[in-house]
Order: sequence, then structure tokens, then C-alpha cells
Amino acid sequence: MTDDKASITFRLATEADLPTVMTIVAEARQFLHDREIPQWQGPYPTEATFLADIKQRALWVAVRAQKVVLMMTLLHGPDPNYSDIDGEWVQPTSEYLVMHRIAVTRTVAGQGVAQAAFAFALQQAQVLKLVSLRFDTHELNTGMRHLASKKDFTFCGTVLMADGTPRVAYEKLV
Repeated sequence: MTDDKASITFRLATEADLPTVMTIVAEARQFLHDREIPQWQGPYPTEATFLADIKQRALWVAVRAQKVVLMMTLLHGPDPNYSDIDGEWVQPTSEYLVMHRIAVTRTVAGQGVAQAAFAFALQQAQVLKLVSLRFDTHELNTGMRHLASKKDFTFCGTVLMADGTPRVAYEKLV
């Protein structure tokens, strides 16, 4: 799928994309570290994480000018991390799409690529006839929180990841 305004094409990732995906992860890890955001500061996410996403046909990449500039994982709910929320989901259903592990290469940061990815994810939820799109992020990740607000996502509360770390959760009906 192409977003004509930004000349961005979205496609499922392949194993050949893994080196670029891991470079984007390394850049994102450093970016978060520089801002003292403890998200992605351990080994997670690993290449094995993304390989599993590829095998599930869940890892998507955005391509602009023939270069992969963004990666994100889109999974059909229910997400076990979202079953217990300190707050309330907009729609208490398992018929949602989850956006995980989204990052953009630093060379295109601030150029609307992440916004295009949110629009694409919402469109994918519609295509799959799902009720909403959900995602979570670290409470200090002001960039993702700003994007959630800009794209009219509702702050729903706090969820805990499998390792017990809290994340702020958002949802938008499609």
C-alpha cells in the first residue's frame, strides 16, 4: 500500500529486511537512551523477536525512496498484556489490532513517516474488520504520546508487560 502524500509504501517484512530492522532498533535504542527513557534498553527486542513476527506475517516495513525507513508489528488481539488494565479500554473486546515495536530511522524522523504508519495501521484494522487499534508505550516516551494525541487516540490507562514493567495504553476506534 502506498501513501501518496509522503511517497511511502508499506509491505510485509522479509528475512532480508532483518539487518535494516536491527539498525533501526539500534538507532531507536540510542535515541531513547539519550532522552533517559528506559524503554528498549535491554536486549529486547531481539532479532529472534522480529523473525517470529515475520513468520507470523506481522512485521511491516515502510519504504521511501527504495529504503526501509520504519518497522512495526501489527498483531490481531487479544494481547495477553492488555487483559488487565488500570483504567478502561474504549471497547472491551478482543477484536482489535495491536501495534507493537514501531520505530523509524533517524534520517526521516519528524517527516511524517510515523504518522503515515499510524494511518496504515488503522486502515489495516478496518480491512480486517476489527473494532479498534491499540498500542502501548513507556510513560516517558513523549514522542509516542504526542503522536497518540495528534492522531486522536484515547488514553485508556496502564498495562503491565510480561516482565512487569508498566506501559501507558491507548486505543482508537476504526
